[in-house]
Amino acid sequence: MPITTFVTNDRFVIRIIKHHSANPSKPWGNTYEVLASSSGNLADINGLVSVLVLFEQTIHLGFVEFDRATASTWEEDSVPYDPDAFAVYDLSGPGVRGGSSPFAPLTTCLSVVRSPTSGRQGHIFYRGVLAQGDLASPSGINVLDDPGAWDTELQAAIVSSELEGYLGLGAAGPLALCMVNRTGTNTRLVMGLAVGGVSELPTDHAWFNRTPA
Repeated sequence: MPITTFVTNDRFVIRIIKHHSANPSKPWGNTYEVLASSSGNLADINGLVSVLVLFEQTIHLGFVEFDRATASTWEEDSVPYDPDAFAVYDLSGPGVRGGSSPFAPLTTCLSVVRSPTSGRQGHIFYRGVLAQGDLASPSGINVLDDPGAWDTELQAAIVSSELEGYLGLGAAGPLALCMVNRTGTNTRLVMGLAVGGVSELPTDHAWFNRTPA
């Protein structure tokens, strides 16, 4: 299955890779699953990649450098590889969120909840987003100092990046964010994103396992 052209119910994975400006040898990434609600082509995928990069740059702090993005079919890679099954996008530039140092360590992540049409919620964990001023530490455990303010900021980033056009049943184009189970037998649309709090995760955390069962 290519990404150059696609049909209804085709599925894709978009991944955005970043690194700390002081340590480019240790990148990390965030992954998004995408469902086609109608036919389209690579230009539609390119547009969604641009929207996701803008959304992420809006919420990330200035020491986070955006390295590259990839888009591929959800299905397992073939051998030999199919060059029409994925694309690589070179990125440059830092996050643009204002925040006063000291910054939280990269292991302290903003958790964003993915709310699907039914079933369990999913989470996206963003490193390089939180400053110490965003946090409180009752009993020595980090929590958001003002969750409501953070959710307002998140929703503003969704609107300004136009990511809202890829959420829910009313997605404007042929693509929408979704959640796919491990075996690929169930796909649910993501209806919205909301702040879920703070999660402490090691830098070698497995962000997303798309290996078929």
